[in-house]
Amino acid sequence: MFAARYVPGEKKLSLTDIPKPRPGPRDVLLKIRAAGICHSDLHVLAGEVPYPHTFTMGHEACGEVVEKGNEVSADIKVGGLYAVHGPNPCGDCTYCRTGHDNLCNGPGRTFVGLGQDGAYADYLVVPARNVVEVPKGVSPEVAAVATDAVLTPYHAIKTLGEVQTNSKVLVIGLGGLGINGVQVAVALGAKVTATDLRESSLELAKKFGANETVNSKEIDKKIKPASFDVVIDFVGRDSTFTQAQTFVRPGGTIVLVGLGSSHVPVISTPLISYQVRVQGAFWGTHQEMHEIFQLIDEGKIKPQVETAPMKDVNHWLEELEAGRVKSRMALLPSQM
Repeated sequence: MFAARYVPGEKKLSLTDIPKPRPGPRDVLLKIRAAGICHSDLHVLAGEVPYPHTFTMGHEACGEVVEKGNEVSADIKVGGLYAVHGPNPCGDCTYCRTGHDNLCNGPGRTFVGLGQDGAYADYLVVPARNVVEVPKGVSPEVAAVATDAVLTPYHAIKTLGEVQTNSKVLVIGLGGLGINGVQVAVALGAKVTATDLRESSLELAKKFGANETVNSKEIDKKIKPASFDVVIDFVGRDSTFTQAQTFVRPGGTIVLVGLGSSHVPVISTPLISYQVRVQGAFWGTHQEMHEIFQLIDEGKIKPQVETAPMKDVNHWLEELEAGRVKSRMALLPSQM
């Protein structure tokens, strides 16, 4: 079968043919219907997240169950469409048992498509416990990108930011995650201000219900310091994290999602004197995946997705790095 594989030291994925995997007793075999690409892939290919071994990449996965192990629940149907919970939790550790399975510390656990074989392939085997059924009204490409591009902002905003009706929220950065973050905050009833350098992204944020949009170049002129209950930084650079600390109110929360830089400045005096909480955010939980698919199915969140053939994965990773992917990109296998 076709697979696009990470090879240590190589800057592009190797497009090759490998044997079709077989599911174990507690696994399902998915025929991939769509696989999302993500900036995390670029960090791996750039050597910033080093892996010493070869594996198939692709951590945003949606596919049809074509085979399942003999210990898999009857609730999972052959022929059904399922999305994959990329954190790949073990299900047994303390974090998994207490509803924090995105933080699973089970021995040997790796992420789907990041350390173990993922969805840039015709088929993928994953533990049955780590799939979620896709509602009938949700397309495979939307379901695939939602496993990260909606799940991550949902976890950051609802669970960690504790955003609710009338919360004042500042969304910094309107890329694939940030635009979905605006929609999540709006769906929760928040008053949302969105900021970005791109006017096209600001217009899209308005379309999805942002109460106010501000070009990042004018943010210091148009927004008063200490104005927001929650600030979500989807960029994670020096400038954006400094803005987050400027515009969060006393007692408010900053949630850092973006990986734009490996270090960001912490201005300790205002954080201490204003009792500001700084919260890192990582992906999301299995339960939250069920919740986001309900919101998508209800039309409250509408992920923006472009599609392309999976065989062109290296081209689209280059386009992503160059900033020429407008929203999120889902790759479709040739068998489609």
